[in-house]
Amino acid sequence: MRGDAGFVIHRGVIARSMIWVRLIQLINFAFTCVYVVLFTRFVLEYIRAPDHVVFVQYVRHYTDPLYRPFHGLLPVIPDRGGHPLMLSILACMAAFAVAHFLIRALIRASSRPSADLDD
Repeated sequence: MRGDAGFVIHRGVIARSMIWVRLIQLINFAFTCVYVVLFTRFVLEYIRAPDHVVFVQYVRHYTDPLYRPFHGLLPVIPDRGGHPLMLSILACMAAFAVAHFLIRALIRASSRPSADLDD
């Protein structure tokens, strides 16, 4: 929806252009994909999925570049059933969530219309 001054209003966010809104949507989609694949790896590690399964290899292949800086950062703690809780994967997800928040905040700050102070 276009406002009177040529600004775009989308779900309560005022932007200068629809491009900024689409950029935020694209970034949200990309980070959602990252969260899903990292959570999938967390679950596969938790259930101790065998390495020879193609799906496990696929998930590890695509998450290794994301997870490698965090590997071994935190200890692996077994739960009561003996399943490993990979806290490093959760730390990786938290770091990506912070980066996601900061990127969105920067884009929203740069896309907001500035107030016209000339009275």
